Amino acid sequence: MKLSFLILAASLTPLFSKLPEMTEDTEWLGYFVGWEEKGFDFGIGADGSSVIHPKKNEKRPGHKGIPVEYLLEEEIDGKWVRRRIIEENGLMSETAKGLDPKKPVSVTMIFAGGSKIQWTHAPSRGAFALIPKVLEKKTENRIRVGIEFVMPRLYETETMPEGRELKKMLSEDYVRGRRLKDGKKIRVKFSDLEDDIKDEKYLHDGASAIEVQSNGIMGNTFLLENRDEKSGRIDILTKGPLYNSFRFVWMAETQKLGEKDTYISFGLKE
Repeated sequence: MKLSFLILAASLTPLFSKLPEMTEDTEWLGYFVGWEEKGFDFGIGADGSSVIHPKKNEKRPGHKGIPVEYLLEEEIDGKWVRRRIIEENGLMSETAKGLDPKKPVSVTMIFAGGSKIQWTHAPSRGAFALIPKVLEKKTENRIRVGIEFVMPRLYETETMPEGRELKKMLSEDYVRGRRLKDGKKIRVKFSDLEDDIKDEKYLHDGASAIEVQSNGIMGNTFLLENRDEKSGRIDILTKGPLYNSFRFVWMAETQKLGEKDTYISFGLKE
């Protein structure tokens, strides 16, 4: 996906300041900015929390969203520690609040310790590009920048069938990925309960692209992909079977941060 974008600069306005609601539509109450696409909505809250809302026939059929969290991690004593956005004036943007802005939206985030990361959000052909840039590094430790997508529990486990009925219900659901180390395409079906997608024969070493098809997201397909093959790494974090909740964590390749093709794109299609 080729993309031209504008990095916004100039004076910044804290998102934590009291903002009037940008629309009378209750679906958008509490959001700072949002975009309405055919297969999904994507919004950034005034507190920095972002959510992808799957849609069916261009409508949100329920309240099951995919939360998005922006990440800054710092290496301390050999371990990666996740930093939080500071609560007072930790999120800033010069963009006016509203729906479907015509230009890309850049949000600057200040994390504990003072480091500043800018994320530019740019829609393109039914997908989104999320473009990171380190504005200020306030630590001598190594840092890494990324983003996390939390796939909610796709099915209610209390009512899950067992055996053949379970496999039948999950027969159309799968995760497909392009393995980062060799470009090999990997496919794991939800109904293959004995397979672990984190195993070495699957995506143990990360992916450059991911596709999720599930009736748990109304039969929609969730797509996540590096713009450049080696610009970052996608990992799937699971607890138990794939029909439960799982997460995608994308970490940008640190040496490539700031390059025009170092970003992740995502989208949902019916």
